[in-house]
Amino acid sequence: MRNHWRDPFQSVLGWAGSGLTQACVERYWSLLQAGSDPARILFLVRSQRQADEVLRRLQQSSLGLVGPWRIETFLQRVGRSLADHWPQVCARLPQLPPQFEPIPLAKDLTQFLCQRACALCPRHGQVFAGVGLKEFQIWDQISSAAYIAGASGLAAEAVGSRLAAAWPAEGDPGRAEALQAMGCCVERLWEVGLRLGSLDFGLQIRLFGEYILPLAEFWQEWDHLIVDQAEDSCGVALEFYRQGQAHLQSQFFSYTLGGGVSLTGIPEAVADFLMENTRVQLLERSYRGSAGMIRLGVQIVRVLDPQFSHSLPEPKGGEPPKVQVLEGETLFTAVEGMVAEIRQLLRAGIPASRIAVLLPRMDVGVSLRLQEQLPEVLPIAPFPALIRYPLVRAVLTAAELAHPEWGAFPTLPAWRLLLSWVLDLDPIRAALLAQDTWDPVGRSLRSRTAVRQPERVGFANLERYQRLFDWLRGYPPGPSLAVFFQRFFADHLAPVISSPQDQELLRVLIEAAQRFRRAFPTEGDAAFLAMIRSGQTPSSGRFEPDYSRYLVVATPVAYINRGLEADYQFWFDITNPLWSRSLWRVLYNSRVLTPEWDGEVFDAAQDLQARQQILARTLLNLCCRARKGLWLVRSTCNYRGEENTGMLDYLILKAAKAMATA
Repeated sequence: MRNHWRDPFQSVLGWAGSGLTQACVERYWSLLQAGSDPARILFLVRSQRQADEVLRRLQQSSLGLVGPWRIETFLQRVGRSLADHWPQVCARLPQLPPQFEPIPLAKDLTQFLCQRACALCPRHGQVFAGVGLKEFQIWDQISSAAYIAGASGLAAEAVGSRLAAAWPAEGDPGRAEALQAMGCCVERLWEVGLRLGSLDFGLQIRLFGEYILPLAEFWQEWDHLIVDQAEDSCGVALEFYRQGQAHLQSQFFSYTLGGGVSLTGIPEAVADFLMENTRVQLLERSYRGSAGMIRLGVQIVRVLDPQFSHSLPEPKGGEPPKVQVLEGETLFTAVEGMVAEIRQLLRAGIPASRIAVLLPRMDVGVSLRLQEQLPEVLPIAPFPALIRYPLVRAVLTAAELAHPEWGAFPTLPAWRLLLSWVLDLDPIRAALLAQDTWDPVGRSLRSRTAVRQPERVGFANLERYQRLFDWLRGYPPGPSLAVFFQRFFADHLAPVISSPQDQELLRVLIEAAQRFRRAFPTEGDAAFLAMIRSGQTPSSGRFEPDYSRYLVVATPVAYINRGLEADYQFWFDITNPLWSRSLWRVLYNSRVLTPEWDGEVFDAAQDLQARQQILARTLLNLCCRARKGLWLVRSTCNYRGEENTGMLDYLILKAAKAMATA
């Protein structure tokens, strides 16, 4: 093993795809070879996807060595540390229920809790009445602000004061009042969460920083720390590293040049910490992209962010990248031009997996057009809400019918959908049966004898319908909703559902009900169904496809987070302002809620500078993940028929020209 891995406090710096994760794996393996106990090595990664990849590499290289492996995301480590030291935390926070371990609240449950907490505030509706957001959007933005603030280690009262101080209020003084009120909202959210023992991720991180890091018992658990992609670390994580300098035998970090675009990340502060406290090694020659593309990325950064600097030598050699511009009169004629170029590449023998299309946002129309014309396309889209799936809507309708005490009664389309799923009926038979058995006046269902044309529905189908009718009418109250879903599946859906995707969907629904019950033990099941129907709860992608086999269509962040790379990239809709969004949302600003805020008013000039810094890092990262060619795709007019005036493509071409003449 390389001798330089023996330095106790070290970091490696490289381009995206330069072998940084492998360097962390080698560090881990060198510690094991030196006799370190794997249970005393903490390996922090950015995502569960990355954790699985690291574990795969370790198992391949460990020659039969068995864990326990401590390969976790920072959030996972925070939650487990709180659970391990819950009595000590309860001793400092007497409002916590001692009988509960900390129950992590995902985004949907946090929004639900936020809605319940803020409904008790008499001023809430008044303060946010004019901000232009729907109620569910207000809960979403409050919970987002709470997460960022907690990850930064901020107290709740600091949230509103920071946002109000940073807002250029002369343009809209009413907005400043709403921003100031955000501190109250976050405080109410956290107060209720503490009483329940159900904590959103931001509050978990804040409690970790305040009550776990000072514990001697916590530091006695670890000897070594390895952090991959340290540039995405939050404020509390950075404090963890700082204290680790005194408590741990060794620390090892990887830092991606051009990385760090997460909401809670503080890449500049992390870079300063690494430069001051570790011996930095540069990984120069193992990058995945071409030397020419990396140099182009550096030139783009320098155009967008003149203050950008780095310590890595730029790779030499390689042909200058081929940068072309495709333009159409409208967005969809631009799509046609891009499809023609992609087809030409495919005809030339380029595998579809070596081509990627990057968009500023996942536009449904563009994505569907590409899928229609190119069967090799696979979009990386956000997971849709559970309620978007007909199967879930059918199961929720059954739950409401089995519990008449909730006072709910389905619409005719909902009842027809349930019958089509459970009885596996074609649309015509399902419609006939639904119309004859649905009683909107009496708000009840009729038995099979009410069907006027039984021969058209089918006598076997009517027998099955009667069994469903009797089952719903006779379902006993009391068991949990998760138990209801399990029984309904076993008794009615198991014969008609065979696809793994549908079975997985039902598992996700059952687990969502179980999470809700653990987090809110006093809430009724009807409240859970209302939350699901509101569209707050997403479906999860436990079994994502292997994106590396397809022509991927994705946003830059989704593409980067999955560690993908290609020979040819198409940057679509390059003049769309969403390539560089303002950091101001209606009710929060992510930068203002992190330690990187300088305390000044975050006006248009500051916002532009921050946006360009983030965009510069993003584009550099994309360039490091390409090898041979880049297309800039733009349209003359946007959806409204207005002329596009964005300058991003011009700036990129300016960088390419500067590189060619250097």
